[in-house]
Amino acid sequence: MMTKCRMKTLACTSALAITACTAPPVAPVAFDPLAAAATITPEAIRADIVALASPQFEGRAPATPGEDATVAFITEQFAAAGVAPGISGAYAQPFALAEFRPDEGGMLAVEGPAGLVPLAPMDDYVLYAGMPAPALAVERSPVVIGGFGIRAGEASWDDYADVDLTGATVILFRGDPGTVTGDPALFGGHALSEHGLVGAKTELAARLGAATVLLVHTDASAGFPWQTLSGGGASGAQYSLPDGQPRLTLFAHVSEAAARRLLAAAGHDYDRVLAASAAPGFSAIETGLLLSGAMSGEVSSIVTRNVVGMIKGSEAPHECIVYTAHWDHMGVNPGAETEDKLFNGAVDNATGTAMLMAIARAFAGLPEPPRRSVYFFATAAEERGLLGARHFVEQPPCEIRNIVAALNMDAHFPYSDRWDAMVVPGLGSSDLTTALEEVAARYGRVLIDDPNPAAGGFFRSDHYPFIKAGVPGLYAVGAPTAAQVEADPSIQEGFAWYMANGYHHAADEVDQPFPWRVGGLTDDARILFELGWRLSNSDDWPNFAAGTRWRTLRD
Repeated sequence: MMTKCRMKTLACTSALAITACTAPPVAPVAFDPLAAAATITPEAIRADIVALASPQFEGRAPATPGEDATVAFITEQFAAAGVAPGISGAYAQPFALAEFRPDEGGMLAVEGPAGLVPLAPMDDYVLYAGMPAPALAVERSPVVIGGFGIRAGEASWDDYADVDLTGATVILFRGDPGTVTGDPALFGGHALSEHGLVGAKTELAARLGAATVLLVHTDASAGFPWQTLSGGGASGAQYSLPDGQPRLTLFAHVSEAAARRLLAAAGHDYDRVLAASAAPGFSAIETGLLLSGAMSGEVSSIVTRNVVGMIKGSEAPHECIVYTAHWDHMGVNPGAETEDKLFNGAVDNATGTAMLMAIARAFAGLPEPPRRSVYFFATAAEERGLLGARHFVEQPPCEIRNIVAALNMDAHFPYSDRWDAMVVPGLGSSDLTTALEEVAARYGRVLIDDPNPAAGGFFRSDHYPFIKAGVPGLYAVGAPTAAQVEADPSIQEGFAWYMANGYHHAADEVDQPFPWRVGGLTDDARILFELGWRLSNSDDWPNFAAGTRWRTLRD
């Protein structure tokens, strides 16, 4: 596919050492989008965040009264603004999910030469069902150290070359060899590769016959603390698309301390095994340990809904831009140990949903519709594995080959009324970077790459299913420069508090220890509005950077 957008080298690297990005000249436009962007106000965005994070919406979990209230609210906002239904004459795009609700936390036991290895639920492991079934059990499954659990022919890498995984339990490290060594020759270096995704590891292990995966958690490799997993995460319900893929029986996150005990019980040193796993030629190690585990629960089928509105294009309506933001959060957990049982999801992702509705209103208020169609896609079940976005990509209202770009909004931060930068996970992966840079410069912002690319932020939000299907996708979020943090330390304090206490916790509310200042995220919405407006009024086809496999899909 020929493109009119071309890549340029960006000088921005990290929040600690930011170099201004030199933007190319901004092409003149017939209509000044700043006038329309000004209709996106902090007052309106704040009001929508407050509404979505209120107890009335019950934490916005799938297939609950909270979903009903959320879908109705977004639909009403679209309709009132004059945004048309986006899916076969309707706003809702329903789809089925398999649901598993555990009876209890389940149990794991590992037997070694010296007897049982001490493992305590929540302190050492958090257990999940690998498939939706009323009773799940693994008995005396041989434990294998699978390293990073990668099989990649293009890299001549196979962690499972010399082992049979049938019925086995596999201990796996998060990330990939490059994220541990930083060697750019290994899966791209510090930035997580597709092979390092948790889903890629578990799907491969299941295809090879494994029964259980124990994934080693470190705060650095996961990008969030252990307490996020062990703190009771809303209702405990698990969801999956009924896609017929091979499934594990059990899956568990295990703490680094527990993983060290397990490896020591088999006579192995954790640090040496980790280093060996990151080196070419590693092959899975049979440990002699045996794992038994069990979990039970209630299985059912539920229906949840994406919400989709659209503005029909005036000249090329079959071509489209898609804005995305997930409306769902974690719901209510009656069994949570904290007094507060409601997971409000104010930052994650009432912020992005409010921005989505504000951008939709701005498009609806234009004096004339854009050249291309624009879709406003509030996704369901993002927290359960990007399931709503995956369904949309499989059943899109606009053909995949005709989607120009997917612009995603997920967890924007309310800790400043102005940001001097935007963090863009996967900076430079597509022409959208250049297009964004031009617009962001109008707001006095520079672009910076993800400061912790090993955590895989590029893959962990709703733009990624589009990228995987060959559509350039972008997730960009306002952030401070080092100078801005130095001038206002409360900004960094707000970020640190949220990651430790707010992310996927009941404390993610509008009423936080740090005052909410939504001017910065309002400008995030204005920037993304203008970017989408420019794309929707052009005939450009942004492409991926040369050398990426997504470039081949796009072409």
